[in-house]
Amino acid sequence: MTIRLTKPEDIYRFEWPSNPVISPDGKQVIYEKTKACEKENDYNTHLFLANIEGTMDQQLTTNGKSNTQPIWSSNGNTIAYLSNRSYGSQIWLLSLDSKQERCLTKFKYGISSIIWSPNRDMIYGLVPVAQNKEVEVFNENISEAEAIDEINARNKQWHEGSKRFNKLYYKNDGIGLQPPHTRQLVSINVKTGEFEQLTNRPHHISEPTISPDGKYIAFTSSNDGESGLYGKRIYTIPAHGGEEKLVYPKANAHSPSYSPDGKWIAYFSYYYNQIQLQLIPAYGGEVRHLSKQYHDTLGDMIFTDMRFLKSPLKPQWSRNGQYVFCLGTREGRNEIVRFAVDDSDGRGRIVIGGDRTIFHFSYNGDQTFVLAYSSYEHPGKIAVVNVKNNTGYHYIKREPMEEFSIPEVPSLFTNEVRIDDCNDAYISEVKVVKPKVFSYRSEDKWQIQGFVLKPANFEEGKKYPVLLDIHGGPHSSFGFTYFHQMQLFSAQGFAVVYLNPRGTSGFGEDFTNAVCGDYGGKDMIDLFNGLNEALRRFDFLDKNKVAVNGISYGGFMVNWLITHTDQFFAAVSEGCISNWISMYGTSDIAPEFMDVEFQGKTDVVSLWKRSPLAYVENVNTPLLLLHNESDLRCPIEQAEQFYSHIKRKGGEVQFVRVPNSSHALLQIGKPTLRIQRLEAMLDFVTSQLQESLSKGSLAIHE
Repeated sequence: MTIRLTKPEDIYRFEWPSNPVISPDGKQVIYEKTKACEKENDYNTHLFLANIEGTMDQQLTTNGKSNTQPIWSSNGNTIAYLSNRSYGSQIWLLSLDSKQERCLTKFKYGISSIIWSPNRDMIYGLVPVAQNKEVEVFNENISEAEAIDEINARNKQWHEGSKRFNKLYYKNDGIGLQPPHTRQLVSINVKTGEFEQLTNRPHHISEPTISPDGKYIAFTSSNDGESGLYGKRIYTIPAHGGEEKLVYPKANAHSPSYSPDGKWIAYFSYYYNQIQLQLIPAYGGEVRHLSKQYHDTLGDMIFTDMRFLKSPLKPQWSRNGQYVFCLGTREGRNEIVRFAVDDSDGRGRIVIGGDRTIFHFSYNGDQTFVLAYSSYEHPGKIAVVNVKNNTGYHYIKREPMEEFSIPEVPSLFTNEVRIDDCNDAYISEVKVVKPKVFSYRSEDKWQIQGFVLKPANFEEGKKYPVLLDIHGGPHSSFGFTYFHQMQLFSAQGFAVVYLNPRGTSGFGEDFTNAVCGDYGGKDMIDLFNGLNEALRRFDFLDKNKVAVNGISYGGFMVNWLITHTDQFFAAVSEGCISNWISMYGTSDIAPEFMDVEFQGKTDVVSLWKRSPLAYVENVNTPLLLLHNESDLRCPIEQAEQFYSHIKRKGGEVQFVRVPNSSHALLQIGKPTLRIQRLEAMLDFVTSQLQESLSKGSLAIHE
């Protein structure tokens, strides 16, 4: 077979596996697989069943575009899951013996976040309910077509009608303006389909989890004036309904999970931009900080365009209740980390790691883990790993000035068993380039991690144009994962330099928070120092042909860079920020996000000082502004302002507006729009490269 180069339309070849769930007997695994469909210009997510030995893998669902969140019955004979095949998003049941399916619910506004009682034929979930109203269901005799017509008519009325809001946070990127409904907890009898509304709170309920004896349900919820961005409060309620109890009063918790004996609730807690693991008695009480000496970030913080859905991942307990396992982001890698419940060692023990990004896992409580992960050279796969109790090594805190230990980390295991064939056919036919990892000293003598991706058709002795790529966040992280956009630029003859400047997660608490109150300060210096170090160290990089691109925070940084240097022959600013003053009043996560990121200094003078728009007269670099019209995270007015001012003064700038797309176009936008996005970036940078060849050398920032 002839090996070819990556193309934009390869979006239709990728398979995104996720959310593996081990059966109660530990012998089988259900997982989700998502693929882009060219004919429908959309995505299909279906459920697959595999055995733990990797000798059997079969597709379970074929109908509907979205089949997600599978959960097992306690006897393992039936699974429940959410499907949009009819009546909106509803619970469907599938018997693994008879393969028969049936729709359990017909809620008018759908259902989400389902859990199955461990000892009863009851499923619980969250249903949107109008304020001071009860759950609404479709008429028993309504047809699927009539239900769809009703849903479409209701949505049309909402979108075209006037709206009144009285809450500070009233919109969500990717969802839109919030309808006057709140998610309430509902119980459903699996045999009869009868349901009961258990809560009637004025605010959304999230992340329900049930106690092992099936008697209580814990959930999170916010109050007025709280966005929930940095967590919520934890409540419990009897599983049959009744009085709610506030268990954890601080609005910084998420993903609660009961211990096997039901006496404790483990949860993640935000402290500014660090996510830590904590434990609280199930009825409330003194908090234990299980990860008090783990100074990196718990959770999946790796930035890539190869993750369709990030499924929520709660802390997972060992069967004996002695340990809690979760994901940790460290130095560009996602690892599975174990913490002791007795609080004897808050460092954490890394039990599964390696040069890869584990983005989801399921644990049987003993020694078996099922991982969903990607690597440099593979977009996503599912594998089973068996871990012995003494496996792994303790986390050791690394100070920002310390050298990195080793550039490559072993996975700790040679006994992994693949249970899927996702992406194998695609990888066999394309040339995938493995990046080179390097580190360098920057401001304050801090060590910074960087990566260099060679051109796909690299030849010794030649020099190649460079693309400096800047990640979003700013608290996400570039890492050991497949990135289609970067492979595409490599295929077009570019070397890609990408860095993890201060502000990035996974390099220690001080490192992550160092950008707060200093956007465009030492983080910018880190980027310049990293670029110059790469240009010095790798002789195939052409210092006179450097372009830059970035998205979200990366878009802000692109705007900021080109107001401070003329080094780049082209710049692509995507989903950007140009004016922090207007951002404070228009973003779906502001003002809370900006209060944290600017350390409370959100007065007009302070915000304007950090706004690229304040220095727009300095822009001489040819610029492409790429922005999504339905972006509520960084609203399109940010690009509009920057574009108008540059255009007015006669600058070289182009503006691509992408319709019907949220801030997350990079990962979940319509396939055709994702392809058009990539083509627009490639076309602009390559055309500007040709023009720059006649302009002579570009200055290098020192």
